[in-house]
Amino acid sequence: MVKIVTLLLALILSYSTFAQESTTNTLTLDRYGGWQELTFPATGYFRIEQTDERFWLVTPEGNAFLSYGINHIEPKWMKRFYNIDYWARQYEVTDYSDRGFHPAFEAKVKEDIQKMGWNTLGCHSSNDYYAQSFIPYVKTVRFVNIHHYQPHDASDFPDVFSPAFAAYCDSLAQEKVKPLADDPYLLGYFMTDCPILTEWDAAAHGNNIYGRTRPASPTWPNVLRNLGSADPGKQQYVRLVKDRYRSISEFNQAYATSFNSFDDLLQAEQWRTTTDTLNQAEQADNLAFLLQILDKRYQVETAAIKKYDSHHLILGDKFNGNTDTPEEILAVAARYFDAIFIQHYAFWDELEVYLDKIKRTTGLPIIQGDASCHVPYENMPNPYGPHCDNQQERIEKVREMYYNAFARPDFLGWHWCGWIDSWEVGGQVGKQHGGLQDPFGNFHPVHELLSDFSQEMYSVAQSNSSP
Repeated sequence: MVKIVTLLLALILSYSTFAQESTTNTLTLDRYGGWQELTFPATGYFRIEQTDERFWLVTPEGNAFLSYGINHIEPKWMKRFYNIDYWARQYEVTDYSDRGFHPAFEAKVKEDIQKMGWNTLGCHSSNDYYAQSFIPYVKTVRFVNIHHYQPHDASDFPDVFSPAFAAYCDSLAQEKVKPLADDPYLLGYFMTDCPILTEWDAAAHGNNIYGRTRPASPTWPNVLRNLGSADPGKQQYVRLVKDRYRSISEFNQAYATSFNSFDDLLQAEQWRTTTDTLNQAEQADNLAFLLQILDKRYQVETAAIKKYDSHHLILGDKFNGNTDTPEEILAVAARYFDAIFIQHYAFWDELEVYLDKIKRTTGLPIIQGDASCHVPYENMPNPYGPHCDNQQERIEKVREMYYNAFARPDFLGWHWCGWIDSWEVGGQVGKQHGGLQDPFGNFHPVHELLSDFSQEMYSVAQSNSSP
């Protein structure tokens, strides 16, 4: 225990020293990584400010901040069967238990933060691994678990109009949010990871740019419209369609049904469990209902967070740019979230289009919360994200993405996915989490560009122009 505490204190001291005096001494940073050349009133917590030039995150000490993050900082990537012995030798680990291996993990994290200039632990990098906060981080609070990478059934789509959902959100916020209310290192709360919202999100897919093979999923409108008459979600659906159709006959004509009244529709359970994607009326009804569902959901979830923490940012869902996001959904999100949090695996020409859409629709600042590109190799045949033919091409693509993105006045940060390459067991060709280094700590050449960029991003942000 003494060794763990000693290493943790060294990690905190080392990061603070790094944040205050950068490796090239070109930046003067506060202990959170904030840029001290542009200041705002200090509030003790992270927030967002807008100047004449651009949006900024602001550190608790009142200094401008751009989130330069890394995702998937977890011990498991150092504890694969093919590399655990290697890391044990590097850090003189004799106890392979979680507790015994933890000092090696903390030491590796410290070294990589210093090397890369990261100032944020992004998604899937639980701060729970540390005795106390030492670097800004994103906290996950999953009120709803309908992530794009998992199979789902109707039970995963709760009736957000019900008192039970509000009670659940309150209970979860009390557990997860309340203990963090006074943590100055907390950047903000992130909720569902690329939620399944539209028919495109829900469609079955094979291995593609952002995800592995997954069967088709229900959607929220389909689940709630098939509930019983006592369920608030079903009642809300019937109210919606009564407003959209002049009579039950008109509704029947649109859906090829034979209800005698809207009350019959209210009583009908499991009456239409799939969507006819060629039926434009049904598609329009489902979108209208989905917007009501999301408005209620975000209202309940954000209220639960704010009940226990009135200080920190709400980043909300991480929207999936690879299946697009209807402007109507972004507009609902903009009513509740402080920024638009996205995941979009794409090169710049495609990413820019999505960023422009968000800007046009919401006017909110944007954080690229989970994205990267990779070069396949023998043990990494199919990593997440767009693929480059070689490392030099990867460097050029990343250069284009980072310099152009951070030059945008609405861009607050990029969280790279991920930390360490994860090789598939037995050479299986599935989707893999790629990193900036192989499983043995050998960094890929792109790391030099990214490390240098940590020193340049504030000047890039002020330029408001691409390189």
